[in-house]
Amino acid sequence: MRLALLLTALLLSGCAARDQLPDFNPSAQQDLPATYFDAVIYGRDGTRLSATVFQPALKAGEQAPVIVHTHGWGGWRITRPNGFYGTQMMSGRAAVKAWQAGYWVVSYDQRGWGGSEGDIEMMNPDYEVQDALAVIDWAVANLPRLSMDGANDPKVGMLGESYGGAVQLLASATDSRIDAIVPIATWYDLSEALAPDSHMKVGWTGVLLSLGLSTGYDLGKFVQAPYLKSGDGHMRDSVRAELKAHSLTSYCARGQRPQADALLIQGMRDTLFPLNQGLAIRDCLQQGERDVRLLGMQGGHILPPPMQRWSGLPPFNNETVLHCDGRAINLYQSIISWYEDKLRGRKGVAASIPDFCVSLDLDRGVALHALPASQKIALPTTVIRPFSSGLLQPARFIPLQQVQASSALVGVPRVHLDNAEQLPTLFAALVVKRANGRSEVLSEQVTPLKGQASTELAAVSAQLQPGDVLGLRISGFSGQYLFNSSWQLSSSTLQGSVEWPQLLPLEPQLARH
Repeated sequence: MRLALLLTALLLSGCAARDQLPDFNPSAQQDLPATYFDAVIYGRDGTRLSATVFQPALKAGEQAPVIVHTHGWGGWRITRPNGFYGTQMMSGRAAVKAWQAGYWVVSYDQRGWGGSEGDIEMMNPDYEVQDALAVIDWAVANLPRLSMDGANDPKVGMLGESYGGAVQLLASATDSRIDAIVPIATWYDLSEALAPDSHMKVGWTGVLLSLGLSTGYDLGKFVQAPYLKSGDGHMRDSVRAELKAHSLTSYCARGQRPQADALLIQGMRDTLFPLNQGLAIRDCLQQGERDVRLLGMQGGHILPPPMQRWSGLPPFNNETVLHCDGRAINLYQSIISWYEDKLRGRKGVAASIPDFCVSLDLDRGVALHALPASQKIALPTTVIRPFSSGLLQPARFIPLQQVQASSALVGVPRVHLDNAEQLPTLFAALVVKRANGRSEVLSEQVTPLKGQASTELAAVSAQLQPGDVLGLRISGFSGQYLFNSSWQLSSSTLQGSVEWPQLLPLEPQLARH
């Protein structure tokens, strides 16, 4: 109860902004001091959007690019440098660092949130996406000393996590003025992320709905009948179609790809938007020949205990440092380097950012050019009783491979079933049984199996040691998909194979880290 009251107080602190600007002295011959102020920006449909503008310290004659900051679901804009969002959330901290590094930063409440008017339209291209472009229009018309690419075309970066990451991708696919984006822990296909094969992640939808309702905001479409009915565990077709249409997957399918260079940051333990979503975003952007880098950290959307293990990190569970083959990469410094390279033209500054790096845990990770090739292992014929497995009895662990040397497992497993159409809903997870007997669900990811001959599981990463046994865990119950358990009393038999990435040998110094 105390947590809900705290969240309510914090979120409602994102109050409406005043409808005037400070008295600018736009003279290029005078210094501009570092400061910040509130402003009202009107969306292209006339909706009032509350914003906070961070003005950088600029010497006489100096110009600066602008960074547009977008918040996540249930969030609000950065109202001040030492406020909650600016100190506790990853994108907020990065935005404040960008301001301190000499960038204009405009952080605004997306429609329906904070002090902004309008209804939440779940990334509708006619509303949330157009709002982001209206913020750029406003910056051109009102902010002095912007670095420009051309008339009405400032040098623009965007930054935000989750809900605020999605709007960057869609805005960039719509408007070529956006030069560099940093989407953090966001989605490629919201319908599939929330409900794989229409199985709702009830653990997550409950958290998202509760967070929204506790703030008193009008959640718009999210509380309309088809969305609420999906709370029974099965996403309704109309909801699925709408969320897919408002996701990058539909834009990419028609060849409308983001036009900005992108630094993607995705979480391995993120059970809402796992690395699979970031991989799909990367594939789409690379087809458009953009410079796209993908960093797989550990954190992101982490369910509250006991559904997931708390990392001990601040809200949103984002670590500061990512390790790639023994090299420590500060994520905040990387974000600033990205903007320095892409917006200020300091070519080569972003060379320190790997094309692709995946963390194995908080202390180590591997740099990759591509995901390792897959290997296929036969799945022994396995009998399971769905009603009790994973609830009244332990889930079934099927051992498949013993590890012989210090290795890394990184990639996207798949389960192929010969008799999938005959099976009830089951849940699969890749598990390692350590030499000391302890079992670990890799990256804490669980995926439903239902009627599909081949199912892509959530991406995983792990460091493995000699004596560890890799296997598949099958159960009829999952706390992440609480209402989707089959409750079938009779036993079922699984036949097929499992496909997972080949193990990568670890250098001795990394394995000992």
